[in-house]
Amino acid sequence: MQDRGFTLIELILTIILLAILGSLVAPRFYSSEGQLVQARRDDVLAALFYAQQIAMARDSAANPIRVVTTSNSISVTENAAPLRHADVQYPLVFAGGVTLAPASTLNFDKLGRTTASVFTLSRSGVSATITVSASGYAN
Repeated sequence: MQDRGFTLIELILTIILLAILGSLVAPRFYSSEGQLVQARRDDVLAALFYAQQIAMARDSAANPIRVVTTSNSISVTENAAPLRHADVQYPLVFAGGVTLAPASTLNFDKLGRTTASVFTLSRSGVSATITVSASGYAN
């Protein structure tokens, strides 16, 4: 009579082989550069949304709400003074070599509108794009 199934050694070798293959393949699906760029993209979207909400809540004609971008930072300002939102103090400087292009200034009006723009964040060949419509919607 012949036993059917795997021996303990076969099972352990199979698990080790799968672990080795997984460690080789996983970095291709889990890119730290991609995550860093995505995190900065989320920061830019949050700043744009915050600026739009502040502009709509205040008299932005008297106190302009602006989003000022440089190659490595973003700032939300009122009367040229940086604002603070929750735990974020503007200007927010991008760490890890993430760059933002182009450098520009967006002014938000009382209705949350601004100039249509396209921003690109990049690092080590990984990039993400943010499109801002004239209505102020950013995605």
